[in-house]
Amino acid sequence: MIFQVNRIITNYKEKIIKLGKFLYDRGYIVATDGNISVRLNSKEILITKSGVCKGELKMGDILKLKTEDWKFEIENLKIRPSSEYRFHYAIYKNRPDINAVIHTHPPFATVFAVTGKKLDVKLLTETEETLGTIKHIGYFKPGSLELAKAVGKASVEHNTMILAHHGVVVIGRDLTEARYRLVRLEFLAKVVLISSLLS
Repeated sequence: MIFQVNRIITNYKEKIIKLGKFLYDRGYIVATDGNISVRLNSKEILITKSGVCKGELKMGDILKLKTEDWKFEIENLKIRPSSEYRFHYAIYKNRPDINAVIHTHPPFATVFAVTGKKLDVKLLTETEETLGTIKHIGYFKPGSLELAKAVGKASVEHNTMILAHHGVVVIGRDLTEARYRLVRLEFLAKVVLISSLLS
């Protein structure tokens, strides 16, 4: 039983490591930015460590957080999880169907986070079907409880969120679905920006 559980955790960590390299290589994150998590069960998640490059993740850079009544007990941890662990918690609490969260700063989509201009998913058929409506969230200090509350509330009805002056959050039933949403979001933002040059 223990071996099976450890194998499941190892498998998830391998997927997160692979995803981190994909995101870094695509330029969706730079330096030590971004964070990734997966839900293991109703009481545990895996999340990337604070201050590490997601393109160079190692097994020890992905932490298992135990929860009690969905309150993280991180005060006694020597290794700190991502500073954004609060909004990961808020999403999982509000969306029992969601098992993966990705937060990145992809350049084209982040332009919309900086300018405040809205992205219309209806411009491309595929994005409307896979992203649903995009929720634009006002500015809150990164890592703050206020940001976590705003993201958690938005996640009830949205799978894709753009954070003002910050970046994006995408969620999915698994890492693959979340990654596809991220890629489609960035593609939409790129097409819209290039199209604006021709209009």
